[in-house]
Amino acid sequence: MRKTVQALSLLLFTAFFALATYRLPDWFPADLYLRIDPLLGLNALLASREMIGRVLWSLILIGATLAVGRFFCAYVCPLGAAIDGFDFLLFRKVGRAVLRTDSTLRRWKYVLLFLFLATAATGVSLVYLMDPIALLTRFYTFFLYPLLITIINLLLDLLRPLFQGLGWATLAHLHYPQPVYYMMAVTLMIFGAVIAFNRLAPRFWCRYLCPLGALLSLISPLGVFRRRVSPECNRCMVCREGCPMGAIGEDPFKTGSADCIQCRECAGICPQKAISFPASFSGVGEYSGPDLSRRGFVYSVGGGLTLGFLSLRTPFTSLQGKRQLIRPPGALPETAFLRTCIRCGECMKSCVTNTLQPSLWESGFSGLWTPKLELRMAACEPNCNVCGKVCPTQAIRSLSMEEKTHAKIGTAVLRKETCLVWAQNKMCLICDEICPYNAIVFRPVEGYRRPVVIASRCNGCGYCEQRCPVRGESAIVVVPDGEIRLAEGSYVREAKKLQLEFKPDPGDDKYLLEESGFKVEQGSKEEKSVPADKPISRKPKGFL
Repeated sequence: MRKTVQALSLLLFTAFFALATYRLPDWFPADLYLRIDPLLGLNALLASREMIGRVLWSLILIGATLAVGRFFCAYVCPLGAAIDGFDFLLFRKVGRAVLRTDSTLRRWKYVLLFLFLATAATGVSLVYLMDPIALLTRFYTFFLYPLLITIINLLLDLLRPLFQGLGWATLAHLHYPQPVYYMMAVTLMIFGAVIAFNRLAPRFWCRYLCPLGALLSLISPLGVFRRRVSPECNRCMVCREGCPMGAIGEDPFKTGSADCIQCRECAGICPQKAISFPASFSGVGEYSGPDLSRRGFVYSVGGGLTLGFLSLRTPFTSLQGKRQLIRPPGALPETAFLRTCIRCGECMKSCVTNTLQPSLWESGFSGLWTPKLELRMAACEPNCNVCGKVCPTQAIRSLSMEEKTHAKIGTAVLRKETCLVWAQNKMCLICDEICPYNAIVFRPVEGYRRPVVIASRCNGCGYCEQRCPVRGESAIVVVPDGEIRLAEGSYVREAKKLQLEFKPDPGDDKYLLEESGFKVEQGSKEEKSVPADKPISRKPKGFL
């Protein structure tokens, strides 16, 4: 029964992950597992110091744990299901003895829990490193999803001649875009380590390291279902050997309440049928609480506060603001964004163009693994707003298409020293032709028509940077100058207040020139641009 429920939960998690695409309806919670994670929610609340609506979903799991016990780890957790699956495939025939340091190791999950929460209180979010739901989501995003797309495309290539012979035109030309991420190898190493730990003990991660399990274990003893052993027990210790969490000690009548996950494996394998899990509001059974001393609690909290303090003042953090990162449309102001983002990778998977990539040290230690736009790789699709829909903490606000269009993420800037038109007097119209907002126009300068960016029309989508034919770094790049990042309020109203306009215009270049304050004089050997009301600027706006 338990394995069936685990498999269904893992399949449901996979289905929700697959449905996080640009076609996602507004009402569908594709990030459901991330929303119900109380550790991620509590971390986001402490770090941001604000109430986040989607975090309230975690009250469902908290309430269920208070009522039933720590069942989530045994039945619902997708990482737990994956660990059990790999354990069955790789280590079921491996003999594993009880670790001598078992009692000491069990304290580590509590140390990590309070360390992460204390760090969050300083405004630095680090819980994403070891939260099981975030960890598995990143593994799906950065490794499993690209691998699956590669396999599908290989199969399509092998079967393409067959499809062509059968006249199936759709399948004959079908090819899925290949996602690529910077953190593929690192993500695989982390997930592989979690699985490899099972060689030492069943569910090693869940027993000793999982901070979410530690949080649930603190409230699970209040549940109404508790393990009870009847006098028929003959102390054969089969239950102890079969317990995946090692919650049964040398005395089979006693149970570690903090480690019992309500899996009922002991009841199923007991030859005397002496074990049951009756519902009772009394303290039935003999239980022991979490093994964490006051000294350990003080050390973990103090370590977390110190780590948070240092993270805000390291040389890495001093880089924050000096590196010009482009954040997703609708991202909160940088400080609030870094505090609220849980680095789950859900937004990066759902990005239809694969332009969202995990950052390294560009925004300091506190910005590790946060999403950034690599516009040289791909542009931000104007008709997609899914990244805000799947963000469980609303570090990226969920915006309508109109609001998303006006969420200016930067401004394109021409590097005339490498531009083919400016530097070599060659004809190139790509940036002008590809711009969906007509933010790039051509002005006659020194006898040549040269591209110029109209900042009030550019929302930073990056099509120009992606399609620029210059090798290496693009001759036109998007920088965060002029970006609009609001914690609340309307992007449309803010754009109108700043006199910005992001609408395609069918007019020709001459119309755009005149509209922008320039007029073209005719009748001379050389065309010149003359401002309508002000003198010629030696350095037109929009150039470096």
